[in-house]
Amino acid sequence: MPDNKNISIPEGIGVSLVDGDPTVRHARQLMLRSEKYDVKSYSTCAALLADPQSRNYPCIILDLDMEEVDGVDLLRKMRASGWRGKALLLDGLDPGSDLMLEAELHGDKVLPRDLGDQKLLTAIAASIDRSWAGWNAI
Repeated sequence: MPDNKNISIPEGIGVSLVDGDPTVRHARQLMLRSEKYDVKSYSTCAALLADPQSRNYPCIILDLDMEEVDGVDLLRKMRASGWRGKALLLDGLDPGSDLMLEAELHGDKVLPRDLGDQKLLTAIAASIDRSWAGWNAI
């Protein structure tokens, strides 16, 4: 995996962060803000879906270890509402799972939940499509 220090990300690129654990969510939000990402955090998938601004962010980080979370369903609803970004799904799934196969179809990634900060930053940078409409506006 490439070192994220070699990947240039303009300041202010939006990342949506969905995690039901407030301690983890807050720590990740602070870390991402320190790296100059514009982060909106949500405690539930319903909150993400209810926020129209979330469609403008090219990356969603979603912890799948939350009650009543269906990551595939969330991403289908986001895409149906106009979102064209990529998702980083934090879980510990088997390589042949339905979620893994669905994620691969859209260029999303399923990553271990305990992924360190540097690897998460690298995954975010790699997930952002340079053709995203907001890429050159920053």
